[in-house]
Amino acid sequence: MRISLQESYLALENAPEDWSIRLRLMEAAMAAGDLDEAKRLVRTSPDDGPLPRELQRRIHTLLTRPYIPADEEVDPSADGSD
Repeated sequence: MRISLQESYLALENAPEDWSIRLRLMEAAMAAGDLDEAKRLVRTSPDDGPLPRELQRRIHTLLTRPYIPADEEVDPSADGSD
């Protein structure tokens, strides 16, 4: 069962520290081409301290690379110069 965006935003209101929800919403924002919303989701996190390195990498990747849906095949040898 897929959770709607509205349900995800409601879940984030109830658990603003939950990065799994934030990442799902960031992925949805990037899929829709809404970089500003993805950045807002990072900035509005209540976390004061540094995030775990893996989470930092995931956020950086989402915000700086073209969005590729998880079910789409990616050629790891491609250099991106289409």
